[in-house]
Amino acid sequence: MPRIALVAVARLVSEGCQSSLKPKQMVLPAPVGTTATAVRHNDEGILAYQQGQWESAKQHFEAAIAVLPELTEAHYNLGMALYRLGALREGDAHFIKAANLAPGNKVIRDSPPLGGVSVPEKEIKMPGSDGHGHSH
Repeated sequence: MPRIALVAVARLVSEGCQSSLKPKQMVLPAPVGTTATAVRHNDEGILAYQQGQWESAKQHFEAAIAVLPELTEAHYNLGMALYRLGALREGDAHFIKAANLAPGNKVIRDSPPLGGVSVPEKEIKMPGSDGHGHSH
């Protein structure tokens, strides 16, 4: 009997460790008070994403953005779907948009995909320069 209990405990510990390695949330729900149509599209996109239907998820997140262009979560979610489809540059643009719409959102700011986003450098004009980084 004690041997069975040890196996059960080991299994629970193992499963607990595995679940802690999984990301807490891959896609984000729309906040309370968001337009119902945008929420529906975002929710349908989340369902498709969770089922591995990346193209369908992409279409739903795009539809949510069409209804409510400032829906931060839909931009973030679209970025996630685009990454799954291999459209990294296009995904980057939506991660940046999401971060700009909600600069204080820790989930978006700390998301692994956003850490790899390349942001175009601002062109800095130096005195006596032609604007291309060198003088003539």
